[in-house]
Amino acid sequence: MFRSGAKRCLNCDAVLTGPVCEQCELTPAAASLVLRRKLILRTGMFLLGSMAFLAATYRFPPLEMDSMLVFCGVIFFAGLALAVWVERGALKGGGIEIRKRIFMALVPLPWLLAGLLVANAKLDDSPARLWETRVVGKFSMSAMVPTRRLVVISWRDGRRYERVPVSQDEYSEFHVGEKVVIEIHPGLAGIPWVAGVVLPGRASDSP
Repeated sequence: MFRSGAKRCLNCDAVLTGPVCEQCELTPAAASLVLRRKLILRTGMFLLGSMAFLAATYRFPPLEMDSMLVFCGVIFFAGLALAVWVERGALKGGGIEIRKRIFMALVPLPWLLAGLLVANAKLDDSPARLWETRVVGKFSMSAMVPTRRLVVISWRDGRRYERVPVSQDEYSEFHVGEKVVIEIHPGLAGIPWVAGVVLPGRASDSP
């Protein structure tokens, strides 16, 4: 626990009893510089982890991809806001211990989520379940990370529609009103993911 009112070293969080930290032997100015360098490195790792998560979602698209992207987006912007808050606090000379620890805890989270999605799909040896449905809409958004969805009638109880993530070729191939078969794997970690979308005649089985 941090003692209220105790001034701490920005680098190692040790309580300062003099002009130089007894633990890391840095002055407050030097500790601030070291902290900001570490912050840049950790922020870079955080950004790379977020990119790895996006790559995993597009390589092994989860059925609930939109919800997962919203969740990761919240983590992403919260992490960036915390990084800026820590850096501003370092410039002012202290009071950043709690926010720094929270930010450091967020850094590996995108990597863990990316690893979970990859393991969920790569280690899943269960056969795909095939669900025949009909395309009722299409959605595409051109951005830094393009988004393409087929809106189909849901096969799950309590849901009217599913927004199925598809590749560019699949998006171009299928049209509103067509019947399609969605290939879903249950996932090793229980996260269903979309293996592909095919025409009914190309499916090897039926649900």
